[in-house]
Amino acid sequence: MAGIIIRWDPVVNETHEQHDISRLEQYERTIAEMAELAGGLAHELRNPLSTMMLNLRLLAEDLRDAGTDFEDARRRALLKVDVLCGEAERLQGLFDEFLSLTGPCKLQKQDTNLCDVVHRLTQFVEPLVTSKAIELRVRGTDRPIPCSVDAKLLGQALLNLLVNAQEAMPHGGTLEVTVERSDQEAVILVSDTGVGITAEDRDRVFRPFFSNKAGGTGLGLSLTRRIARAHGGSLDFRSEPNRGTTFCLRLPLIDTKNGAKSTGG
Repeated sequence: MAGIIIRWDPVVNETHEQHDISRLEQYERTIAEMAELAGGLAHELRNPLSTMMLNLRLLAEDLRDAGTDFEDARRRALLKVDVLCGEAERLQGLFDEFLSLTGPCKLQKQDTNLCDVVHRLTQFVEPLVTSKAIELRVRGTDRPIPCSVDAKLLGQALLNLLVNAQEAMPHGGTLEVTVERSDQEAVILVSDTGVGITAEDRDRVFRPFFSNKAGGTGLGLSLTRRIARAHGGSLDFRSEPNRGTTFCLRLPLIDTKNGAKSTGG
């Protein structure tokens, strides 16, 4: 009977071990991210649900009180129903954003002039920002910048940045949107002269459910960065407290010579 020869290759074995460790670390990071998301969602759900339960109890008490004047009971009931509807809409919005962040990001990309997307969104927000004593400036949209994008999702990402910039200037200021080319990329800069981001908050800006705004879900910037990455781009920022913030959204250009998406140098 022929003997069996087993060869042990330390290099191959070490490579397999490193691969297993890498997969385990990735798995642990994924579990940690899921736990953070679940904890954030539970925290965001608690307040509106508590408000809804309280108003339902008060409504039930009003309806059980036989001695209550009908018109007065009706008025109070309608006020509570308005509160319930508002909280239900808030929950619906939260779930919609959460599903957009955690679900598959399916792009429906088309060759698009990026300046058209920027022009449409800035026109949309202009009445809002001007009503808040904010001057809106748009630069660099005079020459086409071709990108392959999902215009709807990209519009959502850009709208998040514009609304955040507006909310960072409660006493007015300047909101500037610039579109430009940089190497093999298209760049959208959204700058405000608002309150800025503190040093301790900079590492948390893109974390889901992190927000300093009353009533904010803290999902907008996480979703915006996800949309940028799904397009093969990126989102980052620079900020100075009490001087303002600039968000920089980068997207690959279309190579107009052969119609392919540019991937950079």
